Amino acid sequence: MKVFLITSSLILIAILAVLGYRADDVKLWLGDITLPMRENMQRARNVMVPMRDGVRLATDVYRPLGDERRPVIYIRTTYGGIEFSTVRHFVKHNYAVIVQHVRGRFYSEGRYKSPYWTAKQDGYDTIDWLVEQPWSTDKIGTFGCSYLGESQIILAAANHPNHIAMIASGAGGAAGKVKDTFGYFGVFENGVLNLASSLGWFTAEGAKDFKVTPRPDDYEERMRSYMDYLPVSGIADKIVPYDTGFDDLISHSPTDTWWDDEGYTHPDDEFSVATLHINDWFDQTAHNTFKLADHMAENARHPRAKSQPVLIAPGVHCGAGKLKPGEVTIGEMSFEYAGKDFGQTYIDWFDHWLKDKPTDLPPTFEYYSIHSGVWNTSKQWPPASTSNQRFYFMPDSRLAQEPDLNGNPEQSGGVYDEFTYDPLDPVPTLGGPICCTYRPEDKPGPLDQRPLKSRQDVLVYSSEPLEQDMELVGNANVVLYVSTSAPDTDFTVKMVDQYPDGRAFNLQDGVVRLRYRNGIENPSSVKPGRIYRVELEMRPIAYRFRKGHRLEFHISSSNFPRLARNLNTGKDEYSDSETFVATNRVYFGGDTPSSVALPIKTSE
Repeated sequence: MKVFLITSSLILIAILAVLGYRADDVKLWLGDITLPMRENMQRARNVMVPMRDGVRLATDVYRPLGDERRPVIYIRTTYGGIEFSTVRHFVKHNYAVIVQHVRGRFYSEGRYKSPYWTAKQDGYDTIDWLVEQPWSTDKIGTFGCSYLGESQIILAAANHPNHIAMIASGAGGAAGKVKDTFGYFGVFENGVLNLASSLGWFTAEGAKDFKVTPRPDDYEERMRSYMDYLPVSGIADKIVPYDTGFDDLISHSPTDTWWDDEGYTHPDDEFSVATLHINDWFDQTAHNTFKLADHMAENARHPRAKSQPVLIAPGVHCGAGKLKPGEVTIGEMSFEYAGKDFGQTYIDWFDHWLKDKPTDLPPTFEYYSIHSGVWNTSKQWPPASTSNQRFYFMPDSRLAQEPDLNGNPEQSGGVYDEFTYDPLDPVPTLGGPICCTYRPEDKPGPLDQRPLKSRQDVLVYSSEPLEQDMELVGNANVVLYVSTSAPDTDFTVKMVDQYPDGRAFNLQDGVVRLRYRNGIENPSSVKPGRIYRVELEMRPIAYRFRKGHRLEFHISSSNFPRLARNLNTGKDEYSDSETFVATNRVYFGGDTPSSVALPIKTSE
């Protein structure tokens, strides 16, 4: 039957092409009329759903055959569509699936101004429309990753009574000001711009007032050529000839009320939606996923919104569910992966909330521990089975569990390592949550850091070889005592696993901008030469350091182009082009014991 169908379709396409019909239009038409036979589903394309202001949003409706009322999985996208396998999966399990182009994109009417400025109201109005359809029940779920996940979190704050459950993956960028993250769109870390991701996304996808972003033919080459251009505020204009939201990002301070009008989650928001939060350890928003889940449970308006489980896989952005059991490689690091049926997890979650089936709910926290080979569960984060073990940064590149300075009482204070940080010669990004640069060397995930260890502006601290396995589960918390010769500077920290053969794979990294040492809401000037205490909570991870490996930390002042450079002038970091070469110091021992506290698993 399938062979006959395919052969007949090809013949019909050829005939209609001869008659002057566009081949793409013919394929779409044929796809729709044969869909019931091929997939046992029906589809209505570009159904125009009215919003409260009269704008209509183009919406594709997929349903199992027949007129039975079914729960709806609602997906909003700015990218023109989703993988058909997602539609097939939910329709197969007796759900209607709705895929909608956001306002101003593709076939939807209205103006596109910024990613989420009408996400809340448009999503609310669409759910109003959905519950009135004869094929819909009154229970709506939402689904998607990245933009498709963040828009769900924002919609959830609208508290539509029929928005019952959602699965939001890679959605930490919705956090806004929640729990002092100021992590708008996932492109700010402790007040520092994630340059690569923000510039790449907004120039490639963020054109204002266009249905489809009209990238120049040489777009990728322009990205590679102008990434290091100064000022940062001028880069987007060098790369694309249209207005994007990139300049909006960098022209508003993290505490500006402008962000509230853009739709990002606010500390006062309340929620009524049960949410399964999914992310990956090497996603730049993993940290904010935990904070969002905590915030939404604390601010639950409806009892079901107390259910905010977190599920973390060991991959990169939107990688959850894509790894197959066996040996996998993330970045350049290989490990054994125990598979998990994410597809069934999705169905169980929605069946519980949208069909009232007695399926088991996920654990409060479920995560994969890299190099342990198993999935783990916990009722709290970090797990109760962990306890903090502190390691001290010491002279001679040592990482020790005792803060003594070789037993020399004369070295009880004022001991430091120093390096020169030149913003025009920054430490290049090597792995980590890097995205969107179109440079072949910018691969995400764990990469071998040896090429960077010989730089004068990278301080390396290593433990002795471990005598037994050590499993870290949670967030490393770094305390540094530092000084600079500049009016402002950054300190970056990278956690690394050094293998016995010398390979050194990055696990997590972070940054502190010295002006924000008292919090993003309290920027403070820096006095050159004064010693400051700064703290950095790194992104979480579950990772087993194996016997014979060394725990290693790299400290510097740049990680470019993943993070925008601090120009060291104390002026506006995005509109200024002037740079200052800084001498930066990290202090040890005595009254300045720079250290890191690691949540180490101590029991099963």
